[in-house]
Amino acid sequence: MKVVLAKHAGFCMGVRRAVDTTLETIRTGDDKIATFGPLIHNPQVLELLGDRGVKVLHDVPAHENGTIIIRAHGIPPDKKASLKASGAKVKDATCPRVLKVQAIIRKYRTKGYATVIIGDRNHAEVEGLRGYAEPECQVIGKEEEIENLNLTGPYIVVSQTTQDEIAFEQFSTKILQRFPQGQIFNTICDSTHKRQAELRELCKEVDAMVVVGGRTSANTKRLGEIVQGMGRPVFMVENEEDLDLMALSKYNSVGVTAGASTPSWMINWVVKALESLPGRHEGVLSIFFTKLLWLLLVTSLYVGVAGGLMAFAFGAMFTGVPFADHFLIAFGYLFAMHNINRFSDQRSRKINDPLRALFYRQYRLPLLVASVLALIVAHVLAFTMGRQPFWLLAGMSFLGILYNVRFIPKSISSLTRVRGLKEIPGSKTFFVALAWAFVAVLIPVSGSDITLTIELATVFLFVFSIAFVRSALFDVFDTVGDRIVGRETLPVCIGERKTLLLLDILLVGVLSVLLIFPLTGWISSVGFWLIPSVIYLFMLARFYKKGILSQGAKLEFSLETVFVIVAILALLSMN
Repeated sequence: MKVVLAKHAGFCMGVRRAVDTTLETIRTGDDKIATFGPLIHNPQVLELLGDRGVKVLHDVPAHENGTIIIRAHGIPPDKKASLKASGAKVKDATCPRVLKVQAIIRKYRTKGYATVIIGDRNHAEVEGLRGYAEPECQVIGKEEEIENLNLTGPYIVVSQTTQDEIAFEQFSTKILQRFPQGQIFNTICDSTHKRQAELRELCKEVDAMVVVGGRTSANTKRLGEIVQGMGRPVFMVENEEDLDLMALSKYNSVGVTAGASTPSWMINWVVKALESLPGRHEGVLSIFFTKLLWLLLVTSLYVGVAGGLMAFAFGAMFTGVPFADHFLIAFGYLFAMHNINRFSDQRSRKINDPLRALFYRQYRLPLLVASVLALIVAHVLAFTMGRQPFWLLAGMSFLGILYNVRFIPKSISSLTRVRGLKEIPGSKTFFVALAWAFVAVLIPVSGSDITLTIELATVFLFVFSIAFVRSALFDVFDTVGDRIVGRETLPVCIGERKTLLLLDILLVGVLSVLLIFPLTGWISSVGFWLIPSVIYLFMLARFYKKGILSQGAKLEFSLETVFVIVAILALLSMN
């Protein structure tokens, strides 16, 4: 099935800011953290924050010694003052767009203006805005309520930031026609405007729409109303379990959008579930290959094959003789370690990729047995090559298993806040890349009389860089989920944009080396041959950044394929 994901789906700036504020407060180690009211309108996110010790307060405490975070929707000024008076440390995570509306209301209230708010009367944001506008404040949620307005003097009209823009224009025009002494302020935020405008265009391209978001989210409901107004079938879901797959299977193309409080991982769940559905005119062969592709990825078979081919190619390039053992050692190690590490990371996997997590739970025993056997075979073959490749592989395997173990004593970790390699911020990407470079380059040559040369070091750093970019991109896909569960990957530590910029700089650096080193005679023409793989990876990252490629099995397969391309290019360079 063709699935089109809206570019402006998911967390808006205000929601992201509120979640980031809360996660940063958790990271700094505050003992007692609470939000005043639900931080955002998404039960799954609130549950995960609750698991990390964040409570939800519904009433102002008389005395409090912890940290209280004001939710993204904002609260009335009297409640904010009471929170500060309670003795708690108050962090205001109110969306800046909401703060702007509050400032407009406050400014004109001091001038004697009444306030008309177009929005949902019981919505948290509107309740907060009313606190700044009372006592002369009226809320309009439906067109017929305009008839009940009573305005005798100057007034302003503002909007809940997530209102339907067309409805706001219609309502405000009618209000102004009845009461000409007013001023209109369109306070609908840019994110809402872009999301709604994109949705109206998307409805023209697809057969049906799926809207993902919490059932209590007003802006999510409004997206559904827009789809209905465009005459398209709409399916409102909180997660992939709510999808009516039987009903959706009759459509060839389905669009997906999401409310402002919906995290990216939940959107990805829905997109992956929809992509697994066969289209109305999709053939049996196409369905078979789609399922086969997913199976190769989820079992790490394709990763193992790709790494094995690369080890085979570089082994043949440096030693002059192709050895099947090089392929089998790399395949066994990468297949085993990828599966073992994924089993040890089920908490974040359950959030970022629940279908894969479910597969691991169902086939845990056969996958573990296969992984252990593959690792044993890899070590036996490495031993037949000599002591050096065996101990290299053994050391890598030990570090790979140790990576997930908390081996640092509490007496030391209380100072460093790190109890194992896994908890070192950004360490995952580095160690994964290092393992790829060792198994694909060093082990194939370690059993021979090959000495360290500039060319060998260049190829080692090349593979390290390619694997680093590939691993970091996967971490970028899972940034929001990793932040929620407390995994400090590279994108979590420095941000998605800085990570993507760093990867661009790294790829440009690698490309420069591959161009310059052969020209200077430091390495052979293999540098020229490897350039297409760098360009390929650079274009994948660029397409993802621009929204041309979205997260899913196709993008994952494309990323892993870079290693196959490297292997082919290395073999071609020998001719």
